[in-house]
Amino acid sequence: MNGKLIVFEGPEGCGKSTQAARVYEFLKAKNTKTVYLREPGGVAISEKIRKIILDPENTAMASKTELLLYIASRAQIIEEKIKKLLKAGNTIILDRFYLSTIVYQGYARGLDLNLIKLLNQFVLGTVDVDLTVVYDVSWATAQARLAGRVKRDRLDMEKKKFHLKVRAAYLKEAAKMKNTKIIKTDGKDEETVLGETLDYLRGKEIFKWR
Repeated sequence: MNGKLIVFEGPEGCGKSTQAARVYEFLKAKNTKTVYLREPGGVAISEKIRKIILDPENTAMASKTELLLYIASRAQIIEEKIKKLLKAGNTIILDRFYLSTIVYQGYARGLDLNLIKLLNQFVLGTVDVDLTVVYDVSWATAQARLAGRVKRDRLDMEKKKFHLKVRAAYLKEAAKMKNTKIIKTDGKDEETVLGETLDYLRGKEIFKWR
């Protein structure tokens, strides 16, 4: 595939969605063929699944159900959009991808990691990630940021222990991955984090911009 897939990851409140959107706008301004997508979501069917997953009223959702909903959403966006966009030479800025499932449903929920990786491989097919940026944030900072959200989803409302597992899992998995950058966001403003992100992307020489 001719395009590039850049994934933005991290715990709740880390600022990844803000950074993904900022990088997308930056690249669009440089006249690159860039598309912004999010997971779960990105296409009509996946967006409907997203509403089910994140609805705070769905407190009875089993961990296995949650896992399979994420996998179903991922399968749809890959088949409907990601493969086609990459083949056409687009750069995709993707807010969350398969690493989130490993972290949240594997480490935090305690589901079988080997099964999760197998399911991910099944839906990914030949799709591969070129670069991953993982934003790290402490529990205290994350909570301060989440307090400003008008509407909190089902995962935002998980207990502290869950979120601590998520953070530790991201750091553990990211340290093992190639072409992955961990950026700490505590005590930094949005512009500083954006600068570090763009410096990383420039350093990988995937993009040609002035």
